[in-house]
Amino acid sequence: MKLVGFGCSFTYGSELIDPDAQTHHANTRYRQNNVWLGRLAKNYKFEFDNLAEPANSNFAIAQQVSSYILNTYNTNDKIIICVAWTSPNRMSWYDKKWTHNGFADRTNGWIASAKDWTIRSTDDTHQMYTDNAKLIVNCICKAHSIPIIQFNALGDHSPTRYPAYFMDGDSMDNYLHKEQLENSKLNLFAKDNHPNEEGHEYFTIRLTDFVKDHIIVT
Repeated sequence: MKLVGFGCSFTYGSELIDPDAQTHHANTRYRQNNVWLGRLAKNYKFEFDNLAEPANSNFAIAQQVSSYILNTYNTNDKIIICVAWTSPNRMSWYDKKWTHNGFADRTNGWIASAKDWTIRSTDDTHQMYTDNAKLIVNCICKAHSIPIIQFNALGDHSPTRYPAYFMDGDSMDNYLHKEQLENSKLNLFAKDNHPNEEGHEYFTIRLTDFVKDHIIVT
C-alpha cells in the first residue's frame, strides 16, 4: 500500500531541517520522513509519495489530485490519497507549471494583474472555491474506488460532512496551537509557525488512531 500526499507547506514539511543540511530544500529524506505523511506511512509500514508544494492552494491541490489519478495512477496499484487542505484564500494559477502567489487578502499576495479580482473576492468566494476543490477530489476518488485520508492543515473551513474526514471544520494548525496553549510543556512549532518535528508527531498520533478506525483495511 502507498500513501500519496498532497497539500501545502504543512505536508511538504517546511522548517523540518536536518541539523546537517541547513535548509529544508536540501534535506528531502529527513523532511519527508518527519512530516505527518511520512510518519503515518511508517506507522502502517506503507510506502509514500509526497507531492505537496509550499504555498499550494486548494484549487491547485484539486487539479493535482485529478491529474495524478488520470495520468499517473496505475489501477493495479493499491494507494490511499492523502490531502491536507490549506487556507481557502490561497491562490494559484497554471502556465506550464503551478505558480503559488500567497494569500489573496494580503497586500502583496498576488501580482498586479490579479489585483482587481483579489480586491473583489470575499470570504464566501474563497470558501466556494475550496468547497468545489474538495468536491472534485472526493468525487474522483469515489469514482475510482480509491480511499482518501483528508483533513484541513491551515485556515478557516466550513464543515463538509464527507465521510472519514478528520477534524472536519477545524485545522491542524488551530488544533496544535490550542494544545500548546493548554499545555505549556508542549513546543509544537518552528520559528516561522510551521509544525516542528514534535508538532507533526503529536498530530500524527491522533491521525493514526482515526485512520485505523475509519479507513485502513488490512
